[in-house]
Amino acid sequence: MGLVAEQDHFLTDVARLVAYAKDLGFTVTGGELYRTPQQQAIYMREGRSRTLASQHLRRLAVDLNFFVSRGGRLELCYDRAILQPLGDYWESLAPGLNRWGGNWTTFKDTPHFERRPRRSVPETAQPADTPTQAAAEVTASSGTDPRASRLIAAPVGSKRPNHRDDVKTIQILLNALASGNGFRMPEALKADGIFGPMTQAAILSCQHSAVGLSAPDGVVDPGGRTMRVLCRLVPSAYGEMLLQLVMLNAAEADVARFAAPISAAFKRYEIDTALRQAHFLAQIGHESGELRFSEEIASGSAYEGRTDLGNVEHGDGARFKGRGLIQLTGRYNYTKFGAALGREEEILADPAVVATDLALCVGAAGWYWDGHGLNALADDDDIRGITRRINGGYNGIAHRQALLGRAKALYGLI
Repeated sequence: MGLVAEQDHFLTDVARLVAYAKDLGFTVTGGELYRTPQQQAIYMREGRSRTLASQHLRRLAVDLNFFVSRGGRLELCYDRAILQPLGDYWESLAPGLNRWGGNWTTFKDTPHFERRPRRSVPETAQPADTPTQAAAEVTASSGTDPRASRLIAAPVGSKRPNHRDDVKTIQILLNALASGNGFRMPEALKADGIFGPMTQAAILSCQHSAVGLSAPDGVVDPGGRTMRVLCRLVPSAYGEMLLQLVMLNAAEADVARFAAPISAAFKRYEIDTALRQAHFLAQIGHESGELRFSEEIASGSAYEGRTDLGNVEHGDGARFKGRGLIQLTGRYNYTKFGAALGREEEILADPAVVATDLALCVGAAGWYWDGHGLNALADDDDIRGITRRINGGYNGIAHRQALLGRAKALYGLI
C-alpha cells in the first residue's frame, strides 16, 4: 500500500476513534501526528517543514488529549481504566495493526495511538523456527461446537499473534476449567489479555491434564482440540460467564454485579430469545462502555432549558442528565420511567439513584428497549435499525457489531 493510501486508512480510523470518544462523552483535542521516515523524507525533499520528524520508526501515530467534565470543568484524563474502551476500540478497527499505548506492558502511554507496519506474511502464519503443532490439535470436525472456531480470531501461544481479546478469552476459559477441577493451576490467571509465562504455563497444563495431548505445544488454535475442550464449559444460555465473554472489557466485579439485574430485565421486558438477548447485550455494551459507565460523563448543563425533554425548572439539565445502561435523559423520561415502575416519587427526589441502583440502571435500558419496539427489530436481526433508534444515527456501529458477533457466537446463532 502506498504512503498516501496508508495514511488515509490511518486517519480514517483516527476519525472513527474521535467519533467514538464523543459518543462516550469525552472532549477531544489534537496532540501530535507523527510521520513515517519515508513520508518525512518526501516532505523534506519537496521543501516542506522539517519540524515534524517521526519519533516512531516506520510507524504512523497520533497523540490525542481526552477531557472529562467534572464539576463543570474539563479535566485532562490519563486514567487507563477510563480510557480503556477507546484503546480497545482503536485496536478492533485493525487487529494486529492498530496499537494503543495504554496496553503496552512496560510503559503506559494512554494518549498514544499508532499503526504498526504491515507484515509481509499473514500474522497467523507459523514461524519457521517453531515446532510443528501437535497432531492432535486439528481443525474441528463438522460435528463439534462451532464456538471453538469463532470465539478467538487467531492462535494464542508463544510466537503467535496473541490479540488482546483472544488472550483474554483463553484466560477466562482456562480459569473456568481449572475452577471446575479440569486441571490444576497454582492460582487463577489475571484476565488482562496479556500473554505471558503464567498464561503459557496454564495452557501447557491444560493440554496435558484436560486435553490429553502427549506432546503439549502451548498453543490454542481456533477450532483446535484445546479450544474445543475449553468451550465445553461455555454456556449457550445467558449467565455471568456468557456476559463476561461478550463484554471482554468489562471488569470482573462489574460483570458479577450486573449479571442478575440484566437477567431480571430480560424477563420483565420479554427479551426472551437468544437473538433478542444478543442484540440487547450488544447495545448496552456499547452504550455503557462495556459496563463501565452508568452515568453520563458530561455535567448535563447542555440539557438545561430543554423543554422537549421536560426540563422546565432551573437545574433540570444537570439533575436529569443521562443515567442507566441506555441513558435516561430529561425530567419527562425520568417521570415516565418512575411511573412505570411505581417509583416515580423516589426517582424524582433523587435522580442519581438511576445510576446507583442496579435494578434501575439496567431497568432504564429495558424500559427504553420495550418502549421503542426494539424486540421486533431484534427479531429481524436489524442492528442498524436498533442503533438508529437508540443513538439517532450509527455512531459506534463497528463496536456494536463486534459485540453482537461475539454474543451470537456464544448463543450458538452463527
